[in-house]
Amino acid sequence: MTTALSQLDDVALVERLKARDKEALEELVRRHGSKIYGVALQITRDQHEAEEVVQDALVNIWNKIEFFEGRSALTSWLYRVTANAALMKLRRNKKFEQNVSLDATREEDELPVIELPDTKSVPTRTLTQAELGERMRAAIDALAEPYRTTVLLADVEEMSMEEIAEAMGVTVPAVKSRLHRARLALRKALLPYLRGRV
Repeated sequence: MTTALSQLDDVALVERLKARDKEALEELVRRHGSKIYGVALQITRDQHEAEEVVQDALVNIWNKIEFFEGRSALTSWLYRVTANAALMKLRRNKKFEQNVSLDATREEDELPVIELPDTKSVPTRTLTQAELGERMRAAIDALAEPYRTTVLLADVEEMSMEEIAEAMGVTVPAVKSRLHRARLALRKALLPYLRGRV
């Protein structure tokens, strides 16, 4: 399905949702449910909590669809509703602690780029990648909000700056600033490990 056709279908879907068509909600889940769940899972890092977030998000979508004006893509609005539901869930669970103070990070505090060692011919390449993946996940989990969500939406969900700004209710420059600071913090956290692998 092309993007243009998908957007046309979403326009019709929104109209059906606004008309309180419950089958339209089922269609929304079929069409966008996996991405909604993906965003919820990336933010909560817990399958059960992600499922609860999806339910909360769907209730919010149903109750607030009349406020969707169509100035942005439906998917961006869905991501925003889902991200907000996930962040509210984290706040309720008191997992929302400041682990890394990024506001104190100056933009000029650039860290050197560390090249990963060439492990193509090494039998332990898969193990090395898995270990790096685990360390990367731990470093992302240690980021304070809203930096963690920003880097997840940008680098994992591969959303555009505009989509993230819409989803999080902030400006594009704010997203870029958060992403820059988050990446600096991740590089700093991973630097000792990467240096040890070189």
